[in-house]
This record gives sequence, C-alpha cells and structure tokens, in this order.
Amino acid sequence: MNNNQIDTEVILKFLDFLKEGVIVVDENQNIEYMNAYAKDILKNDIKGIDPLGKHFSEVIKNNYLYSIISYKNKRDFKEEITINDDIFLIRMYHINNKKVLHFQDITLFEIYKQAKKDFVSNVSHELKTPIAVMKGIVETLEQEEDVQTIRKFLNMAKKRIDQMDSLINDLLILAKLESKEEKLNITKADLSRIVNSIFNDLEHLSKEKNIKLINDIPEGFLIDVDQKKFDILLKNLIENAIKYNKPEGSVTVSAERKDGEILINVTDTGIGIPKESQPLIFERFYRVDKSRSRNVGGTGLGLSIVKHIAEAHNGKVEVKSEPNVGSTFTVRIPERRDG
Repeated sequence: MNNNQIDTEVILKFLDFLKEGVIVVDENQNIEYMNAYAKDILKNDIKGIDPLGKHFSEVIKNNYLYSIISYKNKRDFKEEITINDDIFLIRMYHINNKKVLHFQDITLFEIYKQAKKDFVSNVSHELKTPIAVMKGIVETLEQEEDVQTIRKFLNMAKKRIDQMDSLINDLLILAKLESKEEKLNITKADLSRIVNSIFNDLEHLSKEKNIKLINDIPEGFLIDVDQKKFDILLKNLIENAIKYNKPEGSVTVSAERKDGEILINVTDTGIGIPKESQPLIFERFYRVDKSRSRNVGGTGLGLSIVKHIAEAHNGKVEVKSEPNVGSTFTVRIPERRDG
C-alpha cells in the first residue's frame, strides 16, 4: 500500500466522521462517493441501497438536487434547499471532470436568524405603541387648559411610561439570564413566605376580579434558590394566573418533594391554553390571544423569563391546560442536599 492510498483512506474516513454531507459524481452523473452524513440526509431516497456507481437520478429523487447536478455551467455556486424540513446550504464545486456537492445544515442558524428578526420587530412594536400614544397626549396637553383634563391625560401618560419601563426591565432581565453573566446567589428560602409576599403585592389585581388566592404550601417549606430571581419567577406565574382567570375564580400555589425534585404548582381556574399553543408559550412575545393580551397588559416576556430562571436552577417549567377549565404551571427544580 503506497502513501497515496493511505492518504486517500484517511481522508475518506475523516469525511465519514464529518457532520456535513459530501457527494462526488463523475462526468456521467454516476455517484463515486457519498459520506455517511449525506446518506443520513438523503435516507428517504436511498432507503438502504448502495448508491455507489449508480446514476444520480436513479438514487436521488429530489428534483432540485438533480437539477444542480445536471447544471452545465462550470461555475461553482451555492443555494439553500429544504430536505425533510431541515434547511441546508448546498455548495457545488467542479474538480477536474467531477462535481462535488457539499451539504451544511443551517436549520438552527435560520431559526436563530428568524427569532432575532421577530424579536427586533416585536420590541419595536411594543415600544412604538406607547410612544405614539404619549406623543398624542403631549400634543393634546399643549392645547388643553382645563386642570382636570390635564390630570387625566398625565395619568394616561404615566401608565404608558410604566408600560415601557416594565418592557425594558424585562428585556434586561432576559438578556442577563440568556447570557448567563449573573451567578445565582443560592440561599435557603421559605417558599410559603415568598408566596404570601407575592399575594400581598398582587392583592389589588385579585380584588378587581374577586379572585381567591390560596397558599397551599406549609410554613417552613424550605428551598435552596436565588430568592430574588425565584420571586420574579413566581410573581410572573401568579400574576398571569390572576390576569387570565375568570371572575370569582381562584389561584392555588402548592409544592411537594418527589423523587429528588421540588415541584411547585401554580393552578388557576381561568380561560386555559389551546393544546397547539402550549409548546410555544415560553417563547418571547408569543401571545395565545393577542387582543386579550393587550387588554390585560404585560410585556409578553414573563413566561420566557420563568423558563430561563427555572433552567438557571437546573430545572424546567411545564404546563397542563384545558381551555375554559384552567391551567397548572409546574416548576421542577432539583432538591439540593447538604454535604
């Protein structure tokens, strides 16, 4: 075995470990080489057959890929293509009389790019609306002389300022959580006391709809958490449970230790969440019912913040919900063991 053969074998083994697809076809469009990743990408076409030596059209049923291989121009190029719901950047190179197709999976990159675009669009919209209202208020005040009317419009302006302040605060909290630049300050906290404190803060909201707040956690139920961040997590869940509840409804907070975990449940008797929306509600700015969300207020970032705080504690948040019956949000965190 000469050095050239050794080099070729090493290269082919390397290509099989590569998490990018490579296909080589000759001048007659017969497949000379296909690495393991390319076979996995195109497994629905190949279906277990050996593609080597076969004409490209005999193996690959994707018309767009075949049109790339059949392309007569000698110029190298790249295109994006969707295969089985994944997005790939396809590059084609001409080497001697052969064509080399290179597949790079860019699905996550495209999702991130779209999420970034949506995020900027949503932030712009959420800020633009109160700014436009405040501009109208200022223009009205410039012409207004009645003291009572002035006070009314100033109160409206204050509410819009508070709305923008909440949005910016939530954005800052989310940015710090996502960047993981803040370390947790873990201390022992009495979960029942945290919940009682939040109930006191939100009492005005619950009284508006006569919502009964039930703390079903025994005193002395200690958990090891970053109390400041966990207060934010629970306050977001309980506030949502009040806002999206029915008049005369209830919000119950309970907790238990189970299989090395602490489970904290926030249960309401509210409007519920459709099944198709449940996997999406922890995404930034996602709203199940946009018109209703605008009426109850909020930044649209609360549940995303909840998810990130739970994950920062090596936990997670789940939801079970039935429309017109209610929802239960469960936060699971591992139980810390001293020593």
